[in-house]
Amino acid sequence: MLCPVCGREENENVWVCPECGASIKGGVVFVTGITGSDVNRILGEVAKLAEEHKHAVMVHDVGELMRCQAKQSRTLIEWDRILDASPKVLRLLRALAFADIENKIKQHPTHLHIVDLHLSFRWYAYLTPGFEPYLIRGFIPYVRLLINVVQDLDRIQRYLEGTAWGRRNILELLMWRDEERLLTDIYAGICGGVRSFTVAAAEPPSTIEQLIWHPDVKRVYLSFPMTAIKNDKEANKEIRTFRDRLREFVVVFDPASCEDYDKTYQRPDMKIIKKEVGQATIERDFRYIDQTDAIVVYYPKRVDSQGVDAEMRHAFESGKPVYLYCPDELRYGPFQPPADHTSMDREGYLKLLRRKLGAEKGGEKC
Repeated sequence: MLCPVCGREENENVWVCPECGASIKGGVVFVTGITGSDVNRILGEVAKLAEEHKHAVMVHDVGELMRCQAKQSRTLIEWDRILDASPKVLRLLRALAFADIENKIKQHPTHLHIVDLHLSFRWYAYLTPGFEPYLIRGFIPYVRLLINVVQDLDRIQRYLEGTAWGRRNILELLMWRDEERLLTDIYAGICGGVRSFTVAAAEPPSTIEQLIWHPDVKRVYLSFPMTAIKNDKEANKEIRTFRDRLREFVVVFDPASCEDYDKTYQRPDMKIIKKEVGQATIERDFRYIDQTDAIVVYYPKRVDSQGVDAEMRHAFESGKPVYLYCPDELRYGPFQPPADHTSMDREGYLKLLRRKLGAEKGGEKC
């Protein structure tokens, strides 16, 4: 962000200049996701929540702006099949859409402008660009962060079936979704190395709202055994209750918010690519850990969990503190890294986490 008073450029998402203490209002957040990720609905909920908290916000849908430009110029394009248009037409419509967004930013400089866009498409078998880097040159000093929304693969597939996209196979969607996430990281680098976050579509809108307006709030990854307690309703209910209490004072990334791997036990077409889905799930969960300040481990009862062990190992190797709760004493294996803090008392564990990680939810109010 660019301080309007002293001109300091800060690559972190800050609402107060660390140099002169001036308030930094406005800015831009790019939100990406492949077609069918439900980003438009999610950002509508984020904007509604932001307005309730007195944040000034505007959401810009690049695709919708392109459609309006095509309609105004009487371009003879069937919008459902816009990706069949020539690359020249697509580049022109995108440029016009971004010119419109730039004008809105100049008219409302103290608003936070959320830009909903796609970075890539797999309309045909090959990957095509959905965005040109030069379009963000004027935005770079004002970009706060980038967020990539990941939706469950079967939900994306069902959505596309009802459109001109038709039925797409799960592996194709898996590859496309990961490519969009990678491109989001690359564009974050182009924007000066600002932070880039991956957020599951099923996470509450408060997650994105806090990432934008409250960067001072700590972020944690909630690690817990999944396979061993898959059919234990009480244990799963206990974890969800704990997660919701945790969200009272930190941002929580919940691995259960994406159900891809669970569906490999239920759908034949996903079982075929169980290995690929499993690898993508592990990589995504490690990514969640990388974008957090700490990992919070919760065992509702003593069970073995290779997944939790792997996540603790990744956190340990990334220098992230590990907090662990289990009502019974765990048997540590020789290759499992010990936690920095352990507890067998649930209420005491929450108090510890609040003391170590909690902060007054603040941030500059727009």
